Amino acid sequence: MLLQRSRCHSNNNSSHCYNFSTSNASSSRNVVPKALYRQLLCWCRRNEGVPFNTLPPLTLAPPQVNPLALGRLKEMRSFLDRNSDDLDGNHVKFGQNNHPAHYALYKEDIVVKDNLITFPEIRDTNELRSVIRSVYWLNNEHTFANIENAQEGNDSSSSGGGADEDQKGQISLAFEAIKSCNELSSNELDSRLKKRESSIEVRNRKEGVPLFHVGQVIQHKKAKWRGVIVGWAIDEAKTSGQLSKDRLTSLTTKQYEVSAAESDTTTNEDGTPSMKATVKYTILVDMNDSSLLHLSKSISLESQEDLVPIDQPGLRRIQNHLIHQYFSKFDPNEGGHFAPNKVLKFVYPLDRFSNDGNEGIQESVDPSSHDAKAKVSLSPELQHACEAITNGIQDIGHRLLPPVLELNKQQLHDDNGVVSLASTLLSSLQSMSLENERGISSPSSPLDSAISSIKKLNQFYAKLIALEWSHDIHKKNENTIDFKLGQTVKHKLFNFKGVVVAWDPKPHMDVSQWDGLQNVDNPNEKPFYHIRPDINDCIREFGGPRTWRYVCQDNLEPYDLKHGRIELEMELDEEEWGWDKENGWFAPSEEIRFMHAEDVGDNEEAIVETIQKLKDIISDCFLSVQGNGSITGLYSLDDLFCLLNSVGKLEDATTVQDMIKEVFKEFPDSSLRKQLDAGISELIEGKTKQALETFSDIVATEPSYGEAWNKKATVHYMLGERAAAIEASNKALETDPRNFQALAGIGLVEMDALNDKEAITAFQRCLELNPWSMVSARLSICMNRRARSLSKDDSVDE
Repeated sequence: MLLQRSRCHSNNNSSHCYNFSTSNASSSRNVVPKALYRQLLCWCRRNEGVPFNTLPPLTLAPPQVNPLALGRLKEMRSFLDRNSDDLDGNHVKFGQNNHPAHYALYKEDIVVKDNLITFPEIRDTNELRSVIRSVYWLNNEHTFANIENAQEGNDSSSSGGGADEDQKGQISLAFEAIKSCNELSSNELDSRLKKRESSIEVRNRKEGVPLFHVGQVIQHKKAKWRGVIVGWAIDEAKTSGQLSKDRLTSLTTKQYEVSAAESDTTTNEDGTPSMKATVKYTILVDMNDSSLLHLSKSISLESQEDLVPIDQPGLRRIQNHLIHQYFSKFDPNEGGHFAPNKVLKFVYPLDRFSNDGNEGIQESVDPSSHDAKAKVSLSPELQHACEAITNGIQDIGHRLLPPVLELNKQQLHDDNGVVSLASTLLSSLQSMSLENERGISSPSSPLDSAISSIKKLNQFYAKLIALEWSHDIHKKNENTIDFKLGQTVKHKLFNFKGVVVAWDPKPHMDVSQWDGLQNVDNPNEKPFYHIRPDINDCIREFGGPRTWRYVCQDNLEPYDLKHGRIELEMELDEEEWGWDKENGWFAPSEEIRFMHAEDVGDNEEAIVETIQKLKDIISDCFLSVQGNGSITGLYSLDDLFCLLNSVGKLEDATTVQDMIKEVFKEFPDSSLRKQLDAGISELIEGKTKQALETFSDIVATEPSYGEAWNKKATVHYMLGERAAAIEASNKALETDPRNFQALAGIGLVEMDALNDKEAITAFQRCLELNPWSMVSARLSICMNRRARSLSKDDSVDE
């Protein structure tokens, strides 16, 4: 509803037609639009500083905005783009920053076409006001009257703003916009203002002030799970007996569990229930704690007396899928806490981690200015690491480019009109460039640039691995396949038609009990197809539409489209699927055909060679990151670990972790590296003992291959061979003491053996290297278990 309201609101803002001329008739005609425009700006001023959830991008088209003004705006922005380097800053400015046209002209993310304008996401009332003023300028009769005067003799340049019917529609939309703004106030903004006033009043008390703060990481005294506080409230109007029956509301509309501790009651001297203030905290529970402790909650509502602060810094990085909705990042300062987002800062301005000197009120920043982006102060070591990583990955991208260009040979599409594999690879490499272009948001800090670069290189490398692995697997099984990609088929039993979009040599799950497979011999060993079914057939056979079906080859037969067309619930991606007129079926892209080992003409050998060249280049680069390669000037493992210890978000940490793991895998002997990959594939396929033999052969050949020892330790652990697992993990650490996976493995083995002291040591060493590791949940369990054990020992001694 908020999205709908925001679009309606913004559309209505765009609907006004204003007149600065002195004509009495024109002025009287624009009295109502001007009044509505001013009322919208008054709403922005009244709610300035009150944060709201980001509104989606807004697209406007005539008659909501005047087409003449749009055309002129497009010309002006193009002129500024072409001449920005040659023009002095004072000449570039269109008047002052407070001019209505300034935002529309200089905001990079705005997209302007002849009959269309798209504003980017609206993050606050300051940007909302800028959008309103921009539309005011576009629809102002004075604006497009000047345009008409400049286009002398062009009879087709009609302002359009004087048309009574258009103006009626625009005024109607403007009224709806004001209504939407008022609804936004009553449903969201007014509530936040009240919560803000309440939290300030409570924090200014001399007693009864909440002990914990929003963003603080705590632990439940009895259940021992960890979590981060996202809100608190005080209920002073209840008796202690009533508290156990009621549910306090939170910042969200979700339902939460309430601790049983609040059932303790106190009474006055006359026996009546006493009145007391009770602090309740809304908490995001660590998902790993919830899993290991066999809980079934990610959010909880708890009383203050049931909570204690966490003193161990390694236990403060909470992992919960809702973290990003409430916090901007994890801040390691002051022992570690989560930095509240703009909403929490506003509602709880006096909480310890919210108070930034302005009590949560947002600063008024010109939204079209580059200064609006956050400036992050980094340590010299981190600054160097970020720059080295960003520049190094750009260097890697340049080294990868020649083989892809050679494969591409200027052919952007295959015979069926879909994008070629070479083109998709080239696009991925081009996206690795971090050059700032107008209309594309650049990362706001060197740290963001480094993370973005790593993510793109990870994705490109993962794509190469997926292409090669899928091609090899399907190549081995191509003779068992009866139906091709894009072919139309029909289910023999359930009578629905469909299109083959992928196939597996064997099903990825146990299908022996599935309907329709009772008469199929050993279905778990038969090829299975991913089918996009006909929507009408699914409604007839299953009572409703289905997006896809997973079907055994024995239950399919060819279907000729001459007997009737196929209507899919969702159309196939035009980038990946075309139409084969010769065969009369859907045509997959070259990439999809290659992955399924289907005919790609003379390109197959060239694609295989190119993928291998690209992998070899990345391998040499990663060896250089280790310090064992031939390339100089790249980043180092020290840079990656520096970044890993500095990132404030789990997803960013995962990105860096993934690259470190890939660097660990590299080895100067390429044959052993391929053997390692083979062992990993065997492990994924469940061939555990075969994988153990592979890894054992590798370390027997080359005992210095640390990652082979680490994988060997993993297999020993899976087989229950704990002593061998610890021995192999220690061998991995001898080659590189920073192998956090080996340390985590030792901790797991010791934890299972109830050797909590040893497990704690291993987990703590792992977290020093990789603060976002999931072993923090296991460390917490081991520390709690050891504390209980020591407490019992002390009791016995007494």
